[in-house]
Amino acid sequence: MKKLLILLLLLTVLLSGCFEEEPYVEYEEVPTTTRKITTTTSPKTSEIDVSQLEKNIHNLINEEREKQGLTTLNWDDELAEIARSHSRDMALNRYFAHEDLQGRDSMYRYEKAGYDCKILYNITGGYGWYAMGAENIFQNNLYSSITYIGGVPHYDWNTQEEIANSTVQGWMGSPGHRKNILISYWENEGIGIVIGVDDKIYITENFC
Repeated sequence: MKKLLILLLLLTVLLSGCFEEEPYVEYEEVPTTTRKITTTTSPKTSEIDVSQLEKNIHNLINEEREKQGLTTLNWDDELAEIARSHSRDMALNRYFAHEDLQGRDSMYRYEKAGYDCKILYNITGGYGWYAMGAENIFQNNLYSSITYIGGVPHYDWNTQEEIANSTVQGWMGSPGHRKNILISYWENEGIGIVIGVDDKIYITENFC
């Protein structure tokens, strides 16, 4: 009697975006703006233009504001660099939080960069209330899944458009982040993105 033994190993790891649930209101490092990801086990590649991805997310944020009848935000290079520095630090040191490993928050980063954000948004009884800025963060991935067939990995790469859309939709699905995005008195924003050596995408959004 003939016996046929077939061994098939199929493992799929699904990866979803992450975000810090409570935004702060008021690595080897990857220096290039374009990173090409290749594998020796799959002909597929993923090529992401980080600078353009930042602008793609910025444009989607403005679309969400327009849907609510709000003014669009200006792109601010200084805010983008503040955001980029935090994304770089998270990627380099393998953490994901509004506070860095020394316990310093976004207001520290604004001050360190010499960025003065102080928006008068309410006057009551002769007293003015000021907004000092806000921050959203998100952790995305270069691929949505890895499938191992016979020990060989096959990557389901995310397109640049998919990364931008899933980031903004993740924020819009989180009450705190949505609130930050739809605050009417913000005038400017900057998006900073760094891709870590672990293929995670660290995204920071700063407002003023």
